[in-house]
Amino acid sequence: MFRTVFYTTLACLAVFTLIAISPGCKKEKADKVTPAGAGSDFDISRIWDCHNNSNPFPSQINKNLEGTWVWISSSCYWNYSEVIAADKQVVLIFKDAGNYQLFENGTVESEGTWKLSQIDNNTWDIVTSAKSKYLHGHILLCNDEVVFYSSYLDGCDYYFRRN
Repeated sequence: MFRTVFYTTLACLAVFTLIAISPGCKKEKADKVTPAGAGSDFDISRIWDCHNNSNPFPSQINKNLEGTWVWISSSCYWNYSEVIAADKQVVLIFKDAGNYQLFENGTVESEGTWKLSQIDNNTWDIVTSAKSKYLHGHILLCNDEVVFYSSYLDGCDYYFRRN
């Protein structure tokens, strides 16, 4: 009988200890989010085609942009064939009602409102209330990927993945 009580007590202590030291469910903060892989699959033609087939209406772009995005890589006009992996932790959060926050290494880089501006039938630019080097140019949205495409303006294209 003593052994049963002893082993039951020991098992309960072990379970409670594991529960106490194990991490619980925590919401990730912007400074704790890390990129989910390199940008080797950044293919602007693939993303452009996917965007055209998936997001024909601005309401779809608005809704599908909501959420948290992590910068993966970029490609610039002057060296377009080279994809450069993100060298900073950049987290972009689009909220409903046209608000956004952009964090660079855990610090707010830009925040404010955003809206779409139509360029052609299925081409939309992002317009923000505050400047950001990451949020400029056409929005190309493909499922869990988004590119802010400004190489056509001799700038850089910034590739993000949904977190």
